[in-house]
Amino acid sequence: MSCKFSGKLRIMKSPARRLVIGVACALSLFIARISLAGIFTVDVGGEGGYYGEDMMVYSPAVITIAPGDTIEWVWEVGGHSTTSGTLGNPSGLWDSGVLPGNSSFSHTFPDPGSFAYYCSVHGTCCNMIGTVNVVAPSPTPSPTPRPPSEAQLLNISTRMRVQTGDNVLIGGFIVTGNDAKKVILRAIGPSLSQFGVVDALADPVLELHGSDGSLITSNDNWKETQESEINATGLAPQGDLEPAIIATLDPDAYTAIMSGKDGTSGVGLVEGYDLDQAADSQLANISTRGFVETESNVMIGGFILGSGSGTTNILVRAIGPSLTLVGVSDALADPTLELHDANGALIMSNDNWKESQEAEIESSGLAPQDDVESAVLVTVATNAYTAIVVGKDGGTGVALVEVYRMP
Repeated sequence: MSCKFSGKLRIMKSPARRLVIGVACALSLFIARISLAGIFTVDVGGEGGYYGEDMMVYSPAVITIAPGDTIEWVWEVGGHSTTSGTLGNPSGLWDSGVLPGNSSFSHTFPDPGSFAYYCSVHGTCCNMIGTVNVVAPSPTPSPTPRPPSEAQLLNISTRMRVQTGDNVLIGGFIVTGNDAKKVILRAIGPSLSQFGVVDALADPVLELHGSDGSLITSNDNWKETQESEINATGLAPQGDLEPAIIATLDPDAYTAIMSGKDGTSGVGLVEGYDLDQAADSQLANISTRGFVETESNVMIGGFILGSGSGTTNILVRAIGPSLTLVGVSDALADPTLELHDANGALIMSNDNWKESQEAEIESSGLAPQDDVESAVLVTVATNAYTAIVVGKDGGTGVALVEVYRMP
């Protein structure tokens, strides 16, 4: 998401990370891709979570600009630097030094290339790194751009307690369009503990399956494969035991499964990011299935809308009882649904979908099969959002949260 101020294009700070930490004490990152000329802002650090923790990130961590553009780093909190190069190998192209809060530092990029940078204080310990990609405009005409109202789903992240057997964390997504879509999937566990999450999953495993259920690829520890490619995205997990997968996928349906190694359980966060927003394809539907518990272990799904300046129609559903029709045991008997914005403010809530918006939801063709299941249909701007699924009156069970981008 971007906002233009006085000739500068300012990137709103870390909506995914702020959203998931603020609501769930979890961890996420926000990728931004900007192609307008000018001065672009990257926030350095920030505060989030229940305890106001210093968020040791650059926001956005990865940014694409054109030759001649300038990056202005703005310190949300002090004690960080922006230093060109890779960890332990400064390039000497720029170095802000360690600055206090409310400081700023700028650098202009005259030539194309990919420029890595890091915090000299927190790069090694906390993976505080970033990348500036400088890309020259293509001499060939670009495809007709999508109308401003057609924002894309750029990210999905769901945080809940990962159990065993059928109650592992299962994330589904659909790629639509004509081109293949490049994505990165992450399963975050151990690093959640630094944000106050109790009983974080110690050693997660991640699998990617096709629409026919076949295993496409899997990963245990992200550095075992694709290490350099994952590092280049700026989205490398902080924990070495946390898995990640980069894949280029044809239009179809896919499933990401997060489980604990050797049958372990604990709180985990599964995420998917769109790495190629220019492709003639997009994530049209994203969903997550898991066992909804109570208190901090309810189902918390975050998603980001981006690459558009207008509004977009989104349908969010919380499915429980009708899961029994497809053989799911112990389905959540009566789910309730809340949709929150990036600041945690409640946008809309629903218990039984027919209580409000019945006609609108039915006309979408996506009405839940059971009357006690929940759904909301909203028109929202590009931003980050959280969908929270809770069992009514403290109920527990397996549920499915789904987000659809509507035409």
